[in-house]
Amino acid sequence: MSAFAAEIAAARELLRAAAADGASVLPCGRRSRLARHAPDARPDRWLELAGLRGIVRLDAEDQTCEAGAGTAPADLDAELAPRGLMLAVDAPCAAEGTLGGLMLAPDLSLLHRAYGPPRDQVLGGRWLLADGTEVRTGARVVKSVAGYDLTRLFLGSRGRLAACITLTLRLQPRPRALHAYRVVSPPLLRAAALPDPVWFFQPRAGAAYAAWDGIEPAHATLAPCPIEEFAAARTACLDAFAALPARWAFDGAPEHAPDGACDWNALQAGARAGEGPAAGAVRTPPIADSSWLPALAAACAPDAPPFGARAPAPR
Repeated sequence: MSAFAAEIAAARELLRAAAADGASVLPCGRRSRLARHAPDARPDRWLELAGLRGIVRLDAEDQTCEAGAGTAPADLDAELAPRGLMLAVDAPCAAEGTLGGLMLAPDLSLLHRAYGPPRDQVLGGRWLLADGTEVRTGARVVKSVAGYDLTRLFLGSRGRLAACITLTLRLQPRPRALHAYRVVSPPLLRAAALPDPVWFFQPRAGAAYAAWDGIEPAHATLAPCPIEEFAAARTACLDAFAALPARWAFDGAPEHAPDGACDWNALQAGARAGEGPAAGAVRTPPIADSSWLPALAAACAPDAPPFGARAPAPR
């Protein structure tokens, strides 16, 4: 038995034992996002899946791969870079987090405007239900119209409906000719008739950056900068988002430029602890669970306690 298969077998046995004991279980990776998405979680047992690491299958020609849910996004990127490919997600905790946590959280991506949110990069997955049953969702191809989209349902449950084993991912070509700029006025640049930049963010007030692939735009609010400076600012922006408990997503450009981390492409700004709702914005992560979650959890594994819950005491 391979090490990967042994990890899955151990996870299945933990779930079956917990179901027999009536114990509560929650899946986790390296817990890098728990402080934001499940700060009060105290299950009887953690189902740790960080050992499910590495690429299971890579089709460079079709630009897809299947990777273990415990793989660090930075490790996946290092494997894909020599092939000129990337996962089109630029999110916090790339080195210390896992693909499972990134996709199930869900986390911010500085590539949201160019490629869509992180979940748009997921074609399918392998999962363990709360009773230890393994299921597959989605497909290994980019174009699929097969049945209900259970992959999105499981991703949206933040690990409360199924524990992620592997994810089948859509890949993209890496940028080949990146041109980076400091941005003097983000609102003016957003209003300008320029092609959308691939990246457009600020780590703090008065420090905004944008980058285009293969395009060198000219605008009064742009000043060319070294790629090294841009890369350091990008890291600082991701670190700032990782340290914040939540973020605000705006429908349109915010009336006042935020004084902290902001993704100007996706119109998402960092939210500090205790900060009131921003006008015209939606908070992520949401404070309350979906009212549908208990019924969905019961339907997924009717003979086991749902993830995060204990079995009812016998009468």
